[in-house]
Amino acid sequence: MKDSIHKPLQGTPADRMQAERWLAAFNVAMRSGDQAAARALFVGDAYWRDVLAHQWDYRSLTGPGEFIAPLFAEGNARGVRDFALDERYTEPMRQARSGRDVIEAIFKFSTDLGAGNGILRLQEAPAGSGQWRAWGFMTSLQELANHPERINGRRPVRVELGESGENWSDQLRQDARFVDEEPEVLVVGAGHSGVMIAARLRAMGARVLTIESLPRVGDVWRNRYHTLQLHNEIYSIDFPYMRYPESWPVFLPKDMYADWIEFYARAMELPIWTSTRFEGAERDEAQGRWVARLRMADGTARVVRPRHVVMASGGVSGRKSYPKLPGLDSFAGAVAHSADVQPNESFSGKKAIVVGTSTSGHDIARELTERGCQVTMVQRSPTVVVNIDPANLIYNTYKEGRSIDEIDVVTIANNFDATLQSYRLFTDKVEQLDRELIDGLHEIGFRTDRGYLGGGYFANYLHRGGGYYLNVGASELLLNGRIRLIQHTEIERYEARGARLKDGSLLEADVVVLATGYLNQEADLHDYFGPEIATRVGKVWGWDEGGELRRAWRPTGQHGLWLQLGGVPQSRTYSRFLAIQIVAELRGIKQPG
Repeated sequence: MKDSIHKPLQGTPADRMQAERWLAAFNVAMRSGDQAAARALFVGDAYWRDVLAHQWDYRSLTGPGEFIAPLFAEGNARGVRDFALDERYTEPMRQARSGRDVIEAIFKFSTDLGAGNGILRLQEAPAGSGQWRAWGFMTSLQELANHPERINGRRPVRVELGESGENWSDQLRQDARFVDEEPEVLVVGAGHSGVMIAARLRAMGARVLTIESLPRVGDVWRNRYHTLQLHNEIYSIDFPYMRYPESWPVFLPKDMYADWIEFYARAMELPIWTSTRFEGAERDEAQGRWVARLRMADGTARVVRPRHVVMASGGVSGRKSYPKLPGLDSFAGAVAHSADVQPNESFSGKKAIVVGTSTSGHDIARELTERGCQVTMVQRSPTVVVNIDPANLIYNTYKEGRSIDEIDVVTIANNFDATLQSYRLFTDKVEQLDRELIDGLHEIGFRTDRGYLGGGYFANYLHRGGGYYLNVGASELLLNGRIRLIQHTEIERYEARGARLKDGSLLEADVVVLATGYLNQEADLHDYFGPEIATRVGKVWGWDEGGELRRAWRPTGQHGLWLQLGGVPQSRTYSRFLAIQIVAELRGIKQPG
């Protein structure tokens, strides 16, 4: 029986008629080359977002005067044609998007390279006129014609025996050795990001090797603090090609999730070398390959020469960040990054200073408190705080009875302005729902803000990968005084027994936990590939001047080097497009660069 929270959406014949009428008129304008007729189909502040369908990048343009000409020119060059409603997906229907009432329709189209999907958002303009013009228009290349994902109707009929009679298990072991061949793609990291892109590439026929520095796939989660649970509801974190068991909890415990990643890698038949460290790579342009240096589980060195390297060594961030705090070197107790702390009964009766008030800081402080530790949190900058249930309202699309593939089309439809406006409206909503919590935090001196450009916690995530906490209990411990709060500006310096405050008092501590986040992927790129390539890639993550996330799942500026970033929803959605780009180069469809 389908989960009761999933309510299938319903459109109306009138909504469908408006969408069909618009697509028909757009087809006529495209075939005839009538740009004036096409411009008349859009409102003045309309936007077009293109994901690989018309050009090999992610790009958004605003205003028909800006985007009609490239839409036509690039569309003609790519053979983009035959826009029509996609009958696999939800009917056209009324939706509220970024504060606008629109008819939203999912369409399909063809190109010379393969099949595409897009989103059309029609706005009645002027209001009450009965005339519907496009405000939002998104096009995306969903598959390569000659190299589609081998799933569903394209799946193999049976596993053929090898030339010497090898069965499935024999072939998997042999394929994972890469003795007589080089991998086409090397994926660095076997967390959710790594196994997702490896699965996509394998489904498209690429030979992929994934390496993981830890002994088991999933250890990155197993090694975290004991009671950790995910903050995303299970409905939003499906992996490509596979859904979770329907009996699993809404919020997964970290060990359950770790086992899932390991199981997924096995089910997807992914060649993975564990306990294998990536030590860097140099580009051999003459051969069109990387010379990648690995340190194997037994300590020996090995070199592989893939055509492409995908860095998937962290969801958004990579290495731990250790801030320079005055006098901390003289502290006589233990100092540890939050990623390395596993609170247990040994902390009972001890005193801890937790530096940082984002997710890790709150989670560690709560866990230590519940283990009998006296905890003081040090706030360094304002933090967006949202109760866990309102926070997950941002994923309501996942509860509408849509397929994951459909949701992945819908969620890439916005340009930057539409995205930011939707986040601001969402922030207004959750601030009202959480007013009692926020007011209480302000009363004890906790500083909150509305996030990057007023877009709340999700804008902070996309801008810098942190700066927020989804409350699962730590805020209440702050409010009732079980966790003490001080501001970073109150500390003069650290000394042997704790932190000396500016009022002269000593905040005693046995341990200092640095919940200070992680360095951006730029640090990894510099260390693994050298300053020249790191400079070529430039800034990573956060919105660029075109309103797209920098270097994530798209060209990095260095041929053959890619970044697979983001949480589970983003990694799943954009892994498809990253795989398309890589396979297009491997098979000669796209020119390198």
